[in-house]
Amino acid sequence: MLHVKTLSLLVSFTATLAIATAEKPCRSIEYARIENTRDLSRLADVCEITHSLAVFLDGEREITVPQLKRVGIINIESRGLEAVAFPALEQVRDLYLTGTDLKVVELPRLRYVSSRLVIQEKNLQFLNLPELQQVGRFILNGCQNLEFVFADRLREVGSLRMDNNPALNPASSENLRKVTRIMTEEELAFIKNAQEEMRLFKRRLMDNTLNQPPIRPTGHETHFDSFGLIKNYYDWYPYEYSRYWDVIGPWGYTFFYTSFPPFFYPY
Repeated sequence: MLHVKTLSLLVSFTATLAIATAEKPCRSIEYARIENTRDLSRLADVCEITHSLAVFLDGEREITVPQLKRVGIINIESRGLEAVAFPALEQVRDLYLTGTDLKVVELPRLRYVSSRLVIQEKNLQFLNLPELQQVGRFILNGCQNLEFVFADRLREVGSLRMDNNPALNPASSENLRKVTRIMTEEELAFIKNAQEEMRLFKRRLMDNTLNQPPIRPTGHETHFDSFGLIKNYYDWYPYEYSRYWDVIGPWGYTFFYTSFPPFFYPY
């Protein structure tokens, strides 16, 4: 009995120690500015920035801020920076992405932008916001190469402005416009069913079980169906998501996020 009790205590102590070891330290600060890799390393254990985070980092191709969950303002404007990831970010008051070099912006857990979400990036091709639900003011301006905005759970946009985005798929822009008004029960039911289909599609894509490789762009516009009508957002979704997968893959963020479950968010 003594040996059993001792073993039980040892197992309990080991489990507690493992949990304590797994928990990462978390700091809250007021301001942060990233101008070099040393500044970036200092944010490794920061989960909250109460005021602002400015990213003016030149000479680096990609950065990841791993634990940041809440922040007042994020302003990113850097030369040469092509990929940015905030894998834990859930809410922000204002988010500004302005510049010419960013190609990938990963915000897999972002849910709320209480004030402004401003995107003015010339080379950004896809904007993936799988958990975003509410935005105070959404501005897409001068995004020359932006083709599709994945915003499956977006339900409330206070105001929307979209100017000078020549490559943006009309079905994607229409989806953003729709969430500025109250939808009918039929529309909500359709969206729910379509989201389930997209969730299954993502799973299949992740498991590499698709029978055919992603559809390659032909160089011809395909914004309209055979009847001359704009296709529905969810009709375009698998095609655009396959192309997004090609863009995100080389950066490795797709596999990086599998360590932050769930990667596929249930609707």
